[in-house]
Amino acid sequence: MISEQASSAVKAPRPSWRELGAAAITARMLGLFALLVVAAVVCANLGAWQIGRAFERADAARAAEEAVITNADPESLTELLQPGAHVMGTMVGLPVEVAGEFEPAFDLLVPDRYVEGKSGYLVVSALRVSQTQALLPVVRGWVAESEDVPNPPDGEVTLVGALAPGESYAAASLPAGQVNSISPALFASTWGTPIYNAYLVERDATQGLVTVPRPQLDGGGGVDIRNLAYAVEWYVFGGFALFVWYRLVRDEALVRREEAEDAAAAVGADATTDITPRTP
Repeated sequence: MISEQASSAVKAPRPSWRELGAAAITARMLGLFALLVVAAVVCANLGAWQIGRAFERADAARAAEEAVITNADPESLTELLQPGAHVMGTMVGLPVEVAGEFEPAFDLLVPDRYVEGKSGYLVVSALRVSQTQALLPVVRGWVAESEDVPNPPDGEVTLVGALAPGESYAAASLPAGQVNSISPALFASTWGTPIYNAYLVERDATQGLVTVPRPQLDGGGGVDIRNLAYAVEWYVFGGFALFVWYRLVRDEALVRREEAEDAAAAVGADATTDITPRTP
């Protein structure tokens, strides 16, 4: 009894390549292999797509930077983006031009924003775009004290600035006339619609305000690490799918070996019984 338990506790040797090959070419294993290869290919393609996204964001940031550095002519906002449309990564930071009139009643301050290492307020005003009659949030500049905010210019103006996607909104307890983010979704509830799902950072701040640095795509000009991490995850998933198939083949080979050994033992036992002399 003890010897049998000790024998069962001994780990079975690994299957040979011949045993693995015999187990792998069964119909069941070939079918599983086809399914898992498809899964691995899908994971590999998703990984490659994430890598492309990581470098695409970096390229978009560099393109925007290059457009500013080379003083490229700004694009027309109304040709680049429609009210309510999503801001693509390639648009972030691009210089654009837009004409319209400010709505002074909609001026807001965004506190706790830093410029040149100092905390202060972003001054956000609503521009009624002449061509679309939609509202566009405009960051006219930065100010250190909330009492020192100049009024926006009167009449129709033509602005040049950098485009940025709207920020997400989180509830906060702030004084009247202040919000914690440049959120077009929030502004729509008080300003009305139509409204652009973006905001403009003026290239030259209103007199009396400090110019705000041009917005950049998240991750700056470098490769997006988050997308690279996603790519690694997809490659790991693909490799794991192939590893699962190998383990299934290995287990199948071990089962086939045990069945063969049991069959051989049974044949040996029958042969021993046949040659045993009978007592008269």
